[in-house]
Amino acid sequence: MVEHAFAKGHGIRIFTTLVGMNGQDLQRLQALRLGVFVVHVFDDGTYMNSRLVGDKYRDLVRQLVDADIPLIRFVALGEPHPDIADIIPTEALLKARPMSSRGGSVDPKIVAPRQSVVGALTCVDERQYRNVLLPNGDVTLCSMDFERRHVLGNLLYEGYSALFEKPVFREIVDRMNGADGFLLCRMCEFADPNDRT
Repeated sequence: MVEHAFAKGHGIRIFTTLVGMNGQDLQRLQALRLGVFVVHVFDDGTYMNSRLVGDKYRDLVRQLVDADIPLIRFVALGEPHPDIADIIPTEALLKARPMSSRGGSVDPKIVAPRQSVVGALTCVDERQYRNVLLPNGDVTLCSMDFERRHVLGNLLYEGYSALFEKPVFREIVDRMNGADGFLLCRMCEFADPNDRT
């Protein structure tokens, strides 16, 4: 899917935990001009289950560090797992902001959802235009839409630009502008109240 998108001339941004990836996958990604490559590394067990950190994972992290991929960054919630902390260059490691509730999708015992934004709002990251393409061709509003509450359409059946002309997207924009109805953005940490009304 990534190679196909690249061949069509789209910019590529990779965000991954590396789970399921191998050295051959890495070589294929190296052949592409990536705009962003962010690896969410396993932490010391505070926030993530680190059972997947083994020899293969450590080897893949080493390969990535040695691959000289421009703009690669490693992100950790908390401290990186001790078995990989010494592999990742300090300048390439970013500490993530506090955990997000992913628009209220995460168990509230882990991360309390934010208080719902009432009225018009703005996405500080303009995520309504940073959609997620799923393997079945569905396009969801953004990476916070884990429950697929805002599916814009399917690229197997329509062009990408057509998604923004459909009633589904127009309804989202109306709700961002203050119209009534369900909007995942109201619970998202990236939403700011729009006080210009």
